[in-house]
Amino acid sequence: MINWNPTFIKDAMKISNLEIAVKLITTIDPRGWPHTSLIAFNRAKTEKEVVWGQFTEGKTKKHVFDNPKQGLLFMTAEMPFKFVQAKVKFVDTMLGGEDCEYFSRLPMLRYATYFNVWRAFYNEVIAVSDVRDLGLIGILKGIIVNLIGKGGAKSKITDVKLQDFGINLVNGPINPKFISYIDPSDGFPMTIPCFQIRAPDPSKLIFTLSQFKEDLLQIPEESKIAVYALNMELENQLINGTFTGFQKFRGIKYGIIEIDEIYNSMPPFPGVIYPELQVRQKVISFE
Repeated sequence: MINWNPTFIKDAMKISNLEIAVKLITTIDPRGWPHTSLIAFNRAKTEKEVVWGQFTEGKTKKHVFDNPKQGLLFMTAEMPFKFVQAKVKFVDTMLGGEDCEYFSRLPMLRYATYFNVWRAFYNEVIAVSDVRDLGLIGILKGIIVNLIGKGGAKSKITDVKLQDFGINLVNGPINPKFISYIDPSDGFPMTIPCFQIRAPDPSKLIFTLSQFKEDLLQIPEESKIAVYALNMELENQLINGTFTGFQKFRGIKYGIIEIDEIYNSMPPFPGVIYPELQVRQKVISFE
């Protein structure tokens, strides 16, 4: 189980301040669903304050004004992976200032002429986990059990939700994947590394309990889930669904997520790609 601290300890702060790292923020959308984004300009400035910066428009920035609760995950970019989880609450925002300047001087934006971090979001730290290991053995175990059980979970489908790009992204055996849900005990989003998530068919996702079993067992049945998948080129996709519980396939216990919505978070056109937007035909005659 997770050991929570009231502030960032030294090692956790160090991971949050890495320039090259996976830095995820999960917010709560107006429907009460978790929404996960990769925001690289994001760090613990002090033991009790997290600051992240905006240089593009997106849903995350809008969500925190309506619901300040956020779940964060910072993970090292190289093996052996280490990660930190945090619960924070949005407090204030500022246009420009020293934190925007700090983020804009990072290598990713240092020589950018047209893009800079122009607004900083300030967040109060509520709880922070210890630094945790994401071991290679657990990843390999997930690969092995999926070789056995994934095929048994495949079903005949008529509604193709996940396209080839998304299927390949999720089924990449070492592609980082993360599962987020809303913790019913305090209303904060929680994000868990879950490299073992797979898509047996285009309608659903499945995951084994081969790594972080106790964390995954805390997810309530029928809760809304966000699965964030990316590859080493940082191509990514956000998949929202409903966790319907556990089921065995070929003797292996799997969690089942029925896909409700797929969100493309990559530029130039971020937005929902499933279900397809129903566009009303243009009226050209008023007769």
